[in-house]
Amino acid sequence: MAAVHHPGCPHRDSLFWDETDCQNYYGMLSLHEVFEVVGCQLTQTDIEVLSFLLDEACPAPHPLDPTGWTVEPCGDDPNDPGVSPSPELLKAWMKLKPQGSQGPLVASCTPKSGLELLLELEKRGYLSDGNLEPLLQLLRVLTRHDLLPLASHKRRPTVTPERLMPHSKKQTEIPQPYYAHHLRTGIIPPVTEPSASKGRKRRGNGWSGRPKKTRRTVPPLPPPPQAHKDFCNIRLRVRAEYLEHESALREGVSSDKRQPLERQFELFSKANTLLHARDLGTLVCVIKFTDVDNLESFWADYLSGALLEAMKGVFITDSLRRAAGREDVRLMMSVDQDDYEKGRMLLRERRMVSSSQGGVD
Repeated sequence: MAAVHHPGCPHRDSLFWDETDCQNYYGMLSLHEVFEVVGCQLTQTDIEVLSFLLDEACPAPHPLDPTGWTVEPCGDDPNDPGVSPSPELLKAWMKLKPQGSQGPLVASCTPKSGLELLLELEKRGYLSDGNLEPLLQLLRVLTRHDLLPLASHKRRPTVTPERLMPHSKKQTEIPQPYYAHHLRTGIIPPVTEPSASKGRKRRGNGWSGRPKKTRRTVPPLPPPPQAHKDFCNIRLRVRAEYLEHESALREGVSSDKRQPLERQFELFSKANTLLHARDLGTLVCVIKFTDVDNLESFWADYLSGALLEAMKGVFITDSLRRAAGREDVRLMMSVDQDDYEKGRMLLRERRMVSSSQGGVD
C-alpha cells in the first residue's frame, strides 16, 4: 500500500510501506516471483508431466459452466432473489455439452512454460501465498530435489565468482598486526602490570619465630589454541533421469474408480509409484577444497555448465544405458550455494591470516 503523509507528524510516513519495498527490505519474494524462479528451471518434460497430473487430479470447470455464473439467494434476506445465468448462456452450454453426459465438462490445460503452469495451479486453488507445500510435493514426485531450496519466499543472494589474482595479492591484502590472530580466536595472552599498592605490615601472633612465606601470583595459563579448519566441504548432487516420462505415464497410469475423489487419489498414487520406479538413482559427493582459487574455479565451471559436460562421461556408463533401454537419459547436477559461500569465506580468511603471519615472521 502507498505511504500516507501527515503534515504534522512526519515520522508517521515510515509506518506505511509499499508491499514491494517491504519484501525487498526483508529479503523476501512474492508468490509470483517464486513461480518465476522455479518455473524457469522446469524442463519441458516436467511441464508435460505436471500438466497431465493437473488435468487428472485438479480438473478446472469450463468457463461456460452455468454453475459458475449462478449466485445463490441469501437466506437471511428474503428480498435477495439471487442471480441466475442468462438464457443465451444456457443455450450455448446445451450445444457445447454432449447429450447424456453426466460428468462435468472441464477445460484442458496446455501450458507453454513453467510459469504458466504454476499460475494455473494458483488459479485452481492448489497453491497460495501461504501454502507452498503442494509445490514441494510435486517437485519430490518429479525427483527435482535440486529445486526444493528455490521454492521459498526467502530471497537467495546472488553470487559472482570473483577470482583472486596472484599479482594483486600485495595490493588487496593489508598486513595485520600481531594481535589479529588472537582477536580472531578469542585468546588474548595476559599482560602483567606492576602492582601499585604498597604492602602493609601484619602483626604476628607472638609465638612463631619462623619467617613469613611470601605468596607469588602465578598468571593463569592460556587455554590451548583451537585447531583451525584449513579446508571446506562442498556437496555435489548428481542425478540421472529419463528424458521423457509422458508416454510411460499415459500407458501405465489409469483408474476405474467412479467417484472423482477416489479417482484422483488412485491416479496420483500410481503416478507417484511409476516415477519412483523410473528413478535411476542419485549420487551425493563431498569434495574437499583447501585452496580458494580451486574452489572459485570449480564454482565458475559449475555455473557455465562445463562441469556437467565433464561429468557426463563419468556417470553415464554402459550399465546405465542398458538399464534405460531405448529411452534417452540426461544428467542433472546441483551444488549447495550455502556450502560454497561459507567455504569461500573460510578459505579467504585463512589465506589472509597466513599471509599476515608470514609478514610478521
